[in-house]
Amino acid sequence: MQRKHDYRLIKSHRPYTVESLGKLLDVHPATIRAWIKKAGLSCAMVSDSRPIILNGAKAKTWMKARQEAKKRPCAPDEMYCVKCKEPRQIAKGSFRIKPSNSRKVIALGECVICGLTLRNFNTRSNLANLKAQYASKASND
Repeated sequence: MQRKHDYRLIKSHRPYTVESLGKLLDVHPATIRAWIKKAGLSCAMVSDSRPIILNGAKAKTWMKARQEAKKRPCAPDEMYCVKCKEPRQIAKGSFRIKPSNSRKVIALGECVICGLTLRNFNTRSNLANLKAQYASKASND
């Protein structure tokens, strides 16, 4: 399971060793070395000799770009499918709203590809917008 690491902890003006960067991001130094070898963090290396020194600004930029590349933003009429790992349209006629508490609602629908129940957590004040976004597309049989 992949984690999001807080790249904002990395100081741009400071050099880091593999061990210090690992401690800062709460990962094992072997993970940092794997990022250097396979994932492109080698762009932040200042020198190849031991101890390996990494430029803070370049490491921070690399980490931010890596996390941005993993994002899958949804269009207004889509919900994120956890099984497909992509934003998907909901199946026609599957849209429904389930109240969560006095202020929150859950918009539900089924993925058109795998049939998994998709969820969109929202507030009751957005109920009209949710119905306009999803119900019109889901009820056109």
